[in-house]
Amino acid sequence: EQTHEFKDSPLGRIPVEWEEDELGVVAEFVTSGSRGWAQYYSADGATFLRIGNLTRDHIDLRLSDIVFVNPPKTSEGKRTSVLPDDLLISITADLGIIGVIPKRFGEGYVNQHIALVRLLPAKVNARFIGWFLSGRGGHSQFEKLNESGAKAGLNLPTIKRLLVPRPKLNEQEHITEILDTNTGIVGSLYSRLRKLRSLKTALMQDLLTGKRRTTGLLSKAEVMSI
Repeated sequence: EQTHEFKDSPLGRIPVEWEEDELGVVAEFVTSGSRGWAQYYSADGATFLRIGNLTRDHIDLRLSDIVFVNPPKTSEGKRTSVLPDDLLISITADLGIIGVIPKRFGEGYVNQHIALVRLLPAKVNARFIGWFLSGRGGHSQFEKLNESGAKAGLNLPTIKRLLVPRPKLNEQEHITEILDTNTGIVGSLYSRLRKLRSLKTALMQDLLTGKRRTTGLLSKAEVMSI
């Protein structure tokens, strides 16, 4: 705040140029998946998105475990189909896990445990809203809903009332680019860390079982003293 003017808002201190809106105001529509889709499971077909495909680590989808469906060609199927930049929110069990449908995702549908929010691109950047709701500003709202007894599940009117900030669109895009870039760097570092830990564990096992000896690393005088 030494370099910029801020104001108080229901979201906390935000820049004076920013506005805040309910999610329903910046969305074209909000819906959720249908029940009973297990009958449409198949070995291939469209991707059926479940809570397990969302993660708190970031707002990209986790697609290591995918279920496929061949949905009915009805209005109910069309209603729950996803498009690029759709915002996904878990609404049962572990509330408030966020995901955003990527470009060129292909055909996909959500189950009944996920709210699908189609945002207005002229007003908001989907990934900006996704990053906000997955962060402290979103968590605080979901925690309050939990405390109010909504832990069993959130209804769609409640999802529409979630508050989000709305800077100018170009600022949303700039913030999103920074978050995406740095999250990618963090992901790469974690991946490297996991590999190093795995290597350390394997080396320690080799040393403890005598599969590898360390005497070759010692000087001749040190070996004689052992």
